[in-house]
Amino acid sequence: MIRARWILAAAALAVAGCDGPADRVEEAIALRHAGKPREAVQVLGAVLADLGDRRLPPDLDEVRLVALRHAADAAYLELGDYQAAIAYYRRLVALAPGGDAALRARAAIGDIYRDRLGDRVAAIAQYAGVAASQSPEAPRYQLEVARQYLALGNLEQARSEARTLASRWPADPLAPEASLLAARALAQAGHARDAIAEYEALARSSAAVAPLAAEEAAALYAEEGRLDRALALYEGSLSTHPNPDAVRAHMEALRRRRVAAGVPRPGDRAAALERRPLPTARTR
Repeated sequence: MIRARWILAAAALAVAGCDGPADRVEEAIALRHAGKPREAVQVLGAVLADLGDRRLPPDLDEVRLVALRHAADAAYLELGDYQAAIAYYRRLVALAPGGDAALRARAAIGDIYRDRLGDRVAAIAQYAGVAASQSPEAPRYQLEVARQYLALGNLEQARSEARTLASRWPADPLAPEASLLAARALAQAGHARDAIAEYEALARSSAAVAPLAAEEAAALYAEEGRLDRALALYEGSLSTHPNPDAVRAHMEALRRRRVAAGVPRPGDRAAALERRPLPTARTR
């Protein structure tokens, strides 16, 4: 969308006889495509310095936003200069708050903090800004907020953020995944029985996450020593699970555990009828 608007802006500038900045941005884009991001950022930086942060006519303002986006993307994706990328993205947000370009910039800042700088708290602040917007991407970033809280070990907040997604966008395709994350936070907080109830409800109600919910409920049952129930859930998830080999490995480990513990399998008539010495009667 930004690219399309920039083309229109460049055309308008050319008609007006004021196409200097647009031409230089086009030159920078060509340098990026030619594998010369450093040179591209130098050109874009010069354009941005000339345009400054003052109010501009709409066409020039559009060119400035495109220059900022390309400078930020090149610094982030091609040069690995994360601080420079953040600075460009933040400038874009400041100049066009609330717009699509600003929301994408905030998401990119969040990704840099999460993936490159290891600062989940700073990432959450950016993702939350997108989640609070009217963007179609808001549910995705609400889920990302919940994921980051879970990774930080803030289980109560992770559960709250996940449930916010499920309640605010109940029909969104990500709502079942949010409910799964909420159950996972409950399990990690030590509330195994409540988590099992939520996992089993999800396994019944949502085909999208049913095999994963069954797998996680099975793991909790196994921790409680309820091996038969765990095996039944694992087996029921096999046909639709995205990683059936992992499920089979869990099942085999449980079977070995059951044999080592001397627990007979359900329906094992021979084990049930095995002769054992009768207790010696006491004499009075």
